[in-house]
Amino acid sequence: MESIIALEELVKENEAKVALQKRQLEQHESGEQKLSRMAQASTENTLEIANDLLTKYKKMLEDLQMQDAEELAEKERLQAIVERKKYFDAQDSRIKLNKEQDNDKKLEAMRIIGELPTDVHFEDEELFEIAIKSIELSLPELKELSQILDGIKQEFQGLLKQSEERDLQEIGTIDFLIPIIALHAHVLLSNILENIEDKNNKALDEQKNLLKIKEDKQASLLKTLGEQENLLKEDAQNKDIAQTISKLKEELKKLELETIPEVKEETFSGFPKFHDWWIRELWLSHQAYFALFKWKDIISNLCITTEQKKAWSIIFDRWVFIKKLLNDKGELAFNYNFAFDSLLENHARMLEETDSENILSMEEIVKKITRNEDFTVTAPFHNTNTPYLKFKKGKQTLTTKEK
Repeated sequence: MESIIALEELVKENEAKVALQKRQLEQHESGEQKLSRMAQASTENTLEIANDLLTKYKKMLEDLQMQDAEELAEKERLQAIVERKKYFDAQDSRIKLNKEQDNDKKLEAMRIIGELPTDVHFEDEELFEIAIKSIELSLPELKELSQILDGIKQEFQGLLKQSEERDLQEIGTIDFLIPIIALHAHVLLSNILENIEDKNNKALDEQKNLLKIKEDKQASLLKTLGEQENLLKEDAQNKDIAQTISKLKEELKKLELETIPEVKEETFSGFPKFHDWWIRELWLSHQAYFALFKWKDIISNLCITTEQKKAWSIIFDRWVFIKKLLNDKGELAFNYNFAFDSLLENHARMLEETDSENILSMEEIVKKITRNEDFTVTAPFHNTNTPYLKFKKGKQTLTTKEK
């Protein structure tokens, strides 16, 4: 239950605070690190508060984990039960009307109320404390992703039923990683689709704003034109009014000719398809390596934020590792490989090219591109003395000295 997770986290945090304050006071008393009077008083006050909170959260956690309806009935008197019932019956309404908390915290508190056992109730303030910690830990999102991951795992196990036990003896250790990769790819796809939807909505809103500005301007001109025409009826010889009417009509004609640009909504046509020969010939053919690099780069360009690009880089590295591992197993891992591909197709729309003509066509394209590439160029951050190499040399130096 998410409330238990949040309470356990609160207990850990306050245990750490208590330990820190105690250690500071012990160092002060031993003379190891003297504190000023103000600092000592502040430390003692912080320790007292942390101790109180720790006791409180432990009690709440214990109530939630070991709640016994019979014991509760024995401890509480009938009148107290009636009063508390009235309090908790109105809890939803109080939380909704609470002006000190924002909507996200209110919604999370309401959701926590819904998941609590029937006989467990928390005060409003305690509910908001749990809600805040739950939001900080992203527990609602993690719960949803956990449910998706469970579904992917079940689907994966169903797909693996086609494989024989002997096929899985050496590669079973990656069973836990494959569903996670599928989940991460699913989340990445969802983010990309959300980015496209947000971009389209923004463009449509801009178009609506431009159209409204045009309509408002047109309405204002028509109103002014009507007023001027009425004045002209009263004073038909007034040349200034006639000239103003003529200008207004010209402005209306120009306005009518103005066009609002059409919004060409962006659509997601899917990730580019990968080819099996890229994996099979990896480290043997520079065309295969370069094709994989270009495939990775195309998908990376679909990512907008730095976080998305980093996520895709991690997904790609793990994907290549598993595909290469399965490929090296050969025919024994065909069903396993197919299960992995099926998960990515079902949850992330990541497909493999199976049309022979398209495969040959892409091969020619890759060959043409590689002919124009300079493979003697290194990365912009090229440095043979890498950070890890420096670290390793330092460790070896220390080991030598110790010997």
